[in-house]
Amino acid sequence: MLSVLLCLLLYADTLAQDIPEEFRSHSHWKVIDQGGKCGHRVSDRIIGGKEAALGQYPWMARLGYATHEEGDVVSIYECGGAIISPRYVLTAAHCTTDHMRKYLLEVRVGEHNTETDPDCVGKTCAPPVQDIGIEEESCHLDYLGHEEFSDDICLLRLKESIVFNDFVQPICLPVFDNIIKHNFEGEHMEVAGWGHFSMGTESMFGSNKLLAVSVPVQSNVFCREKHRGHTEIFSTQMCAGGEPGKDSCSGDSGGPLMKPFSINNSTRYFLMGIVSVGPKKCGIDPMPGIYTSVAKYITWILDNVYE
Repeated sequence: MLSVLLCLLLYADTLAQDIPEEFRSHSHWKVIDQGGKCGHRVSDRIIGGKEAALGQYPWMARLGYATHEEGDVVSIYECGGAIISPRYVLTAAHCTTDHMRKYLLEVRVGEHNTETDPDCVGKTCAPPVQDIGIEEESCHLDYLGHEEFSDDICLLRLKESIVFNDFVQPICLPVFDNIIKHNFEGEHMEVAGWGHFSMGTESMFGSNKLLAVSVPVQSNVFCREKHRGHTEIFSTQMCAGGEPGKDSCSGDSGGPLMKPFSINNSTRYFLMGIVSVGPKKCGIDPMPGIYTSVAKYITWILDNVYE
């Protein structure tokens, strides 16, 4: 038991320092380096597939689209994303290119309940949401749309910096060597969003409150077999879910697949994947969801961000 504890402590200490030189020496490293101030949250409530607590995932972002409805231009929110720095949100490329008759307008952060602003629990209230326009979309050039979902990743540069507070924070990127090389098969990660909650229907039913679920990571071999005849699974992707009643859904496209790690006695959340392809019938089909593996794109992220 003592030896296991020592190993865990050594792992935590090493994790905080073991960043590959190719990342640390990159000219844009400072843009994404949050100096240990990423991945922290106010709430530590354990999730069980239902409503998340206020402040549980402060890096959640919602993508707002402008569309015409009865002659008027209205904003709708259909995709998610994750805050990685004051000026950048990471999402799926299909959230920016595959929306017919709509164009991406803004990013909303600090959201929890879509029907209230500000959001409060008892006497504790979060600041109002922040709606920030998008200055630039930098999607992976090899993304081919619905032909195949490889390289389904996109950076959104905002017109102005996000104001961080207890309820709005960046998530950590998986830049540590230990995380990059680790095989997470069989371990659980967390998915959050405002997507489907009515299982087994073809209709788009969104939740007004942020939902969260824990999903098991599956091997790509298993995932490839489950998705045979539907879509290819690439080495730059990862799979999770496939349990009845627990999965990410269409409304959560572009949202984060997350995992907490203990670093120097502090729990911090890391962005492990981006929701890319889910089962047609949410939470019913025994098919795992497909996620873009963020660890495979750190160099690409560094190449495409700037001060």
